[in-house]
Amino acid sequence: MRLFCRLVEVLEAVSRLVRARGSHIAALEAFYRRQTPEIPPATGGVFDEDFAEAEPGLVSVVILTLHGADMLAALFQSIGQHNTWRQLEFIVVDHGGDEATAQVLAEAASNFSIRHLVPGRNFSFAFSCNRAAQIARGETVLFLNNDIEFTGDVIPGMVAAVHATKGLVGLKLWQKSPEGELAEEPQIGIRFRWNLHQGWTVPYEAKPGPADALRAERPSIMPLVTAAIQACPREDFLALGGFSEDYLYAYEDVDFGLKAAAAGLPSVSLNNRSATHIVGATRFGRARRARRRRWHRYNLSVFRARCGYRTRRLAWTGLFGGDGFDWGRRPAVAVIPPADGEPPALGDMSSFAFVSVTRPGIVGCNLYGYDLIMCCDPAFDFSRARHLSPMAVRVGWATRMEGWSRGASGYDLVVADDEALAAELAPLLGRPVETLRRGKAGEDLVKSVVRFLKEKHRVVLVGGATGGRRDILAAELRRRGMSVRCEEAWSYPSPLAMRDDFAIWLDDVEPATLPPDTCHITGCDIAESAPWRGDIHLGSWKSGFSGWFELLVREMEGYHSRRMAGPVDTPLASLVLEDDAQAASFWSGFPDPTEWLISSP
Repeated sequence: MRLFCRLVEVLEAVSRLVRARGSHIAALEAFYRRQTPEIPPATGGVFDEDFAEAEPGLVSVVILTLHGADMLAALFQSIGQHNTWRQLEFIVVDHGGDEATAQVLAEAASNFSIRHLVPGRNFSFAFSCNRAAQIARGETVLFLNNDIEFTGDVIPGMVAAVHATKGLVGLKLWQKSPEGELAEEPQIGIRFRWNLHQGWTVPYEAKPGPADALRAERPSIMPLVTAAIQACPREDFLALGGFSEDYLYAYEDVDFGLKAAAAGLPSVSLNNRSATHIVGATRFGRARRARRRRWHRYNLSVFRARCGYRTRRLAWTGLFGGDGFDWGRRPAVAVIPPADGEPPALGDMSSFAFVSVTRPGIVGCNLYGYDLIMCCDPAFDFSRARHLSPMAVRVGWATRMEGWSRGASGYDLVVADDEALAAELAPLLGRPVETLRRGKAGEDLVKSVVRFLKEKHRVVLVGGATGGRRDILAAELRRRGMSVRCEEAWSYPSPLAMRDDFAIWLDDVEPATLPPDTCHITGCDIAESAPWRGDIHLGSWKSGFSGWFELLVREMEGYHSRRMAGPVDTPLASLVLEDDAQAASFWSGFPDPTEWLISSP
């Protein structure tokens, strides 16, 4: 029966992809549109009007170029046509040093203050932007891709927003092909979502969704804004260490936005103003395919190691209305009723996109697209669920005692619709059981889920013998409110690994294939001489489980606090470059950690 269920699941997935022209994202968005065709516009984080006009001040505009004379000429032409903010210095970092670029900048110097820096070779985006910011003279720094074209007077509004919010400020961007064709929808910032096929929480260029009618036309707080055009206070940029120089032309702006958010600096997209962004015009797009793949794998590993844990946690709480990333939609809920009846009423469901009662059929239960599974049937078999997202929060909803003693280990949390039932279930299950008030179950459910996502952890125990110490450890972690599952070492990481905060290894570890956004804990009975000791190594618990377990919990909480505080980089010094002709020697005075990637064929 399970094999038949998997076959049906594959056929349904293929059919869905055919209708969506091969796009998993388009298929999922079509599912949500069918369920909720009309959604009231979101107002959270949306500003009703423009920010007050900023006092005059110097803005340092940082532009990187590599043999991009034609794009630079178009950029300066568009600025000259639209811009009214006159206190600008343009710091153009010329990685190519070619005559055509020099000629364009010489012509632009008749209308603008141009600092033409030629560092002598190609450097990464983060490396050169950081050096340029260090020697910039303005109190506001504006990072600007050379493939941007202005279509309006945007700099005064960006400066005003920086002064008002003390944060990072971007624009609505219209993608334009090199042939001049505009995309149908603009980019209004950066959001995050699960990539179930790659197995991680991925940032993406957000297009206006069903709830973005206001957000797409007004200044709005977004999870992040792109550095294709991004303004921020120079002092704060330097204090945060600028862009991490571990990246090579990918994710450095996402990483910096996360650092800024952790420091209290919001990301604001002025979606009442816009510019165009020429797609495929950058050096990354011109690189050979094998080289691009190598760069992408490298950048992805850096991002997940630095930010993957935090982005997963923030995305989860953001989806369910806690402090986290805005998704542009609300969560979808599937309620699996008791086998012999109807589920209790949830009450106010305004916090959810939609709620569907989903009953198991002959080939299992179709849970495609749902973010929260409310299961009232203790005998429900999740292995027969079709299209169940590994990131879906699983809640066991007890309406009576019968059956739950043997079926609660597969849930993230368990709730009951009666205080007496919750008190009776908790010692039986060996885990906390919360109560949903009748008539206010929807409201209580949101609070319980957000509290769980913010305060508890998802843990996998890898290896170890069933019925031994693994079961003891799992029981104690569940007693603390954790979500725990067990996997064999040979099968880890499975698709469920993308949800794991902590992996506790009870067998020997092969680190090459481990998810970098999960904390790997070694110890227990693993030999002290093991070649890889994980992110945390605790040693054996043979001398006493209680003391070892308390140390484990302290280490987990310490790790969680550090990762949620965001990546920390050494602050950049504010420097003075007396003569811009010294750029080559100035740049070479700093180590470039990605030089080996740039120079490799």
